[in-house]
Amino acid sequence: MTSYSIFVSTTASKEFKALQKIEQERIREKLNELAKDPYNNSNRLDTKKLLGTKHTYYRLRVGEYRIIYYLEGETIRIVRVANRSDVYSWLD
Repeated sequence: MTSYSIFVSTTASKEFKALQKIEQERIREKLNELAKDPYNNSNRLDTKKLLGTKHTYYRLRVGEYRIIYYLEGETIRIVRVANRSDVYSWLD
């Protein structure tokens, strides 16, 4: 089984670094799982395709945090990492 590579945007990187270390570790673990199964065929991750946007975004739920990403070839591009209360406000 091939593993996808993960690219983190500048914005998502800043948001990630602002989190507490314990939250960073939880998110890292989930991202490693996502890289192995980006379409969540095993149903081990809490992912969902976001509707009502111009682009095909997905979200990964990790506790109170949401990771917004999209797939591009064999790359997972992370665009946001934020608390669930304000992560969706930038979507088009």
